[in-house]
Amino acid sequence: MGYRIRRWTDADLPVLVDANVPEMMEHLAGPETPARVRRRHEQYIRGWDSGRPHMFTVRRDDAPVAVGSVGWWESEWDGAPCLEAGWMILPRFQRQGAATAGVRLVVDEARRSALAGGLPTVLMACPNVDNVASNALCRTLGFIDRGTMEDEYRGVPMTLKVWTLDFA
Repeated sequence: MGYRIRRWTDADLPVLVDANVPEMMEHLAGPETPARVRRRHEQYIRGWDSGRPHMFTVRRDDAPVAVGSVGWWESEWDGAPCLEAGWMILPRFQRQGAATAGVRLVVDEARRSALAGGLPTVLMACPNVDNVASNALCRTLGFIDRGTMEDEYRGVPMTLKVWTLDFA
């Protein structure tokens, strides 16, 4: 089964709504309010015009329905600019290769954008240390383990695993 990524559109709000459940938001400070989900959706749409973030839906080649989201945005790591990647695959599509395919595709897209000029050439991913699946995915895709860092997301302190890929 093949996968593809598609630029985030106004029709993709249901992906965020479906993902806004305790089991999906366990490593991201818990579910968000409906208003916050709507704001995130609008940021994903506007990101394409402002350059931040570049969000996509992950889709199976044999079905029009989105199975999750993946994207990248400009960030900072270790005092230097970088790109940061994030992803989320809806529960009913997990363990089917969607995350691996989607992240691989967004890595390729971020690499093309960075090497075209004007963007950092390091891609970082920072899953929660307790997110076994996302950390395993980073390892599988060749990200380099850079240790951990303490951060806060929506007021919740977190310990994150730092993974990087260098496109240069």
